[in-house]
Amino acid sequence: MSRLKGSQGFVLADVTLGLFIISVALLCISMLFTQALQLEEIAWDYTLATYLAQKQLELLKNKSPVYWAELQLPCTIPWEDEGVPPPADYELATYAVPSTRGSHLVQVTVIVTWQERQKDYGIQLVTFYSKMN
Repeated sequence: MSRLKGSQGFVLADVTLGLFIISVALLCISMLFTQALQLEEIAWDYTLATYLAQKQLELLKNKSPVYWAELQLPCTIPWEDEGVPPPADYELATYAVPSTRGSHLVQVTVIVTWQERQKDYGIQLVTFYSKMN
């Protein structure tokens, strides 16, 4: 039985090609992992900002209609939870203006902004409160 001279096993080129393919695959996986971590951090920031805005709106919901009727509009409203201030990295602004939908409504907008990696981010939640019972 005669054998060809070059068919007795892997040659150096085969091993090198295999290592190259594995290296490229690992590099791609590590880049995807890095991107996933960055997106997770941004998602966390959006979640926390939404929580802060929702908390402000929920605390304002406890105000009586008399409060909304006596409020001099337009105005800014301070952070309502005096016991727990918002994190230092986040700026929270609450604005109340007369509603265009009816004279018995007050439109309240909560804007939360922050900066991540030299880029500005922000969310805005809007709701309406009644001046009447």
